[in-house]
Amino acid sequence: MKKSVKIILIVVAALFVLVFAALKLAPGFVKDYIVAHSEEYIGRKVNIESVSLSPLTWTVNVDNFALLERDGKTPFVSFEKFRINLNPTRIITGTASVGEIYMKGLYVHVVQSGDRFNFSDILDFLSQSDSTAADTVAVDSAATDSTGMINAAEIADGLPVSISVKNIVFENGNIIYEDAKVGSKIHIKDFGVAIPAVYLSNKQTDVGVSLKFADGGDLNVKVTVNAATNDFNVNVGLKDFALAAGKPYLNDFVNIKDFKGNLSTDMDIQGNLNSILASNVKGIVSVDSVVVTEVNDKTIGAGHVGVGIAEANLEKFKFRIDSVVVDGAFAHLDLYKGGKTNIDVLLTPKGKAAKSDTVAADSNAVPLDSLVAPAPEASADSASTAKAEPAKKLDAIITKLLVQNTTVTANDYTLSKPFNYKVSAITVSGSNINFDKPCNVNVSAAFPEGGSVSVKYKGAINDIGTMDAYVSVKNLALKHFSSYSLHFTGYPITAGTMAFASDNKMNNFNVDSKNTIDIYNIEVGDKDDSVDPEYPVPMKVGLYVLKDKDDKIQFDVPVKGNLKDPEFSYLKIVWDTITKLLVKVALSPIKIVGNVANTGASAVGLNLGKDDEILIDVSSGTFTSEQFAKASKMTEALAKDPKLSLTYTQYYNPAKILNEHKLHKLKQEYYKQKEGKASLNEIDEKAAAEIKDWDTNFKAFAREHDKDFDGAAMEKDLTDLAEKRNQELLKVLKQQKGVTAKNLKVQTAKGLNSYRGKPMYKVTVDVK
Repeated sequence: MKKSVKIILIVVAALFVLVFAALKLAPGFVKDYIVAHSEEYIGRKVNIESVSLSPLTWTVNVDNFALLERDGKTPFVSFEKFRINLNPTRIITGTASVGEIYMKGLYVHVVQSGDRFNFSDILDFLSQSDSTAADTVAVDSAATDSTGMINAAEIADGLPVSISVKNIVFENGNIIYEDAKVGSKIHIKDFGVAIPAVYLSNKQTDVGVSLKFADGGDLNVKVTVNAATNDFNVNVGLKDFALAAGKPYLNDFVNIKDFKGNLSTDMDIQGNLNSILASNVKGIVSVDSVVVTEVNDKTIGAGHVGVGIAEANLEKFKFRIDSVVVDGAFAHLDLYKGGKTNIDVLLTPKGKAAKSDTVAADSNAVPLDSLVAPAPEASADSASTAKAEPAKKLDAIITKLLVQNTTVTANDYTLSKPFNYKVSAITVSGSNINFDKPCNVNVSAAFPEGGSVSVKYKGAINDIGTMDAYVSVKNLALKHFSSYSLHFTGYPITAGTMAFASDNKMNNFNVDSKNTIDIYNIEVGDKDDSVDPEYPVPMKVGLYVLKDKDDKIQFDVPVKGNLKDPEFSYLKIVWDTITKLLVKVALSPIKIVGNVANTGASAVGLNLGKDDEILIDVSSGTFTSEQFAKASKMTEALAKDPKLSLTYTQYYNPAKILNEHKLHKLKQEYYKQKEGKASLNEIDEKAAAEIKDWDTNFKAFAREHDKDFDGAAMEKDLTDLAEKRNQELLKVLKQQKGVTAKNLKVQTAKGLNSYRGKPMYKVTVDVK
């Protein structure tokens, strides 16, 4: 080999060795330079354990990097390992290629105090060092659409090289956010990102993010983006996120002692980056085991609240809700003297005490003034006021509404003796609930000792001043309301049941309400002289006179007025009517004498027929307060002697009462036709029953429709009504003290066609 060739080879080899050595040694020099001069460039200390470059694979490795806080000791941002793989040789082919970006153990600790952060001083330092800001580079209009959104694919087309980024992976990350002002802390652990490849072209980029919250909950986010079209799809899956993390922020709005619950969601968002508000959202959001503890240690909450969203579009202001389900909710309403309630207390935030200048203690806690730099003086900018756009019309519908297994307790501490009442088994159901169209909502609930309430509502959400509402209360045990009777009249209620029906029609807040009250066997105790009643009513005398020979009180209370009138009070009108009636009859000696003459001593006792009988109306599937009361009264024997059992047997003669039942049905159908109604409520049924048999118009209707009610259909109807009575009676009696499945039976007698007496339940007693 020629000497010149040898020299060239030696020189090339030496250069290669020098370059290789430089590539191996240069990262170390760079690392040392950055560590030594970091405060000159960003105002913070930086620690780096090692930086290396593999010339063969073009891989840069950085181990144990840490950007420190202002105190020079506490990590602000750090990571255990960072690796990036470059292939500069592909520049020759016109491609800037990144084969891998890998990071392990990312740690970020962000602290906020007002509008300042623990990194605000870095931004301030950089802005001061850059005294001459560069002019904004104008973006070619070809790369910007009409909305101002830059198209990444078009920008990539304008670059001298194509960009290829693959295998982006972050794992085992920890991110901590603290708001020193409110005392909150959110810790995200096991933070991970996986991106197979990033495409700046008409090709889909997939991004996956997963993490866990230190206080509970997993989050998985999947994102797909097309850089050419700006179309995107985001799926957010959150499972059992602990809502307690938001408690410090709630203190600015509510006054609570504790807050617990879990949030889960599976949401899918599709749209375009050029028009975010036009995105379509669908999915499910639910919260479970929600408990809010008030400052008095009482709680409100729900076992489950779920919302199914079929479509939500903010630009169109369009919302389609598949379902809203509330299960196992519980709440209480407390009324205090002065008119305030526990809701008022709940919605009145505490006076904010001076905040400590120390972040909540943990392993990285340091004085706040060493983390968050004070804000520099800033010149005031002129504010511009945008012209408000006209509000869009809400287009919303809830396909299914269901509230079930809900309980509410009412407590009134304004009375001389506090009132406590529990309403259970609350159910609310509705379908196709529109914002501006009338819809139907049904409500039912159970009262103590077998009472119940049913509400049927029809109206539109956006017009609460116009609606129809029918309320029916059955078998209400009045002794639970003794606190009100004692407070207003001075007399406690010791016994009695009530039924209440209210038919309400409201147009532009003008109420026209028809109410009927049916009270049986109401008894009051002696007047409490220590109470100064609001209404000096002679209750004992008044009730004695009002009762008929069967111990019943029945009267109607019409109510009219406008809800917007500050002087209007629905309950006040009802109570005033009752009070005036009591006073009026109590001052009528003729009425008293007549009542005593007709009923004698039995006027104050239980007198509904023989002791073992309960007379019934075979054309009705339910019972009056009188019938419920006697049936319940008989069960008292079961509580006194567990060896006893009761059997309620229903008797009636179908053939004997067939014509009477047909007449009853004809009156109901005539009333429907006359009043233009498809169904009847209790008030309507009462009005129909009062139609006279000799009414000319009714007689004509009866002749025309008599054949519509054949014997077989009437007998079946009587059988169905009998079974309905059995079930309703059994439901109420099961809730009485001492009643079990073994000592109570409700049935219909066999061989009814041979029965000759009045329709009734006969009660027989047996001994085990």
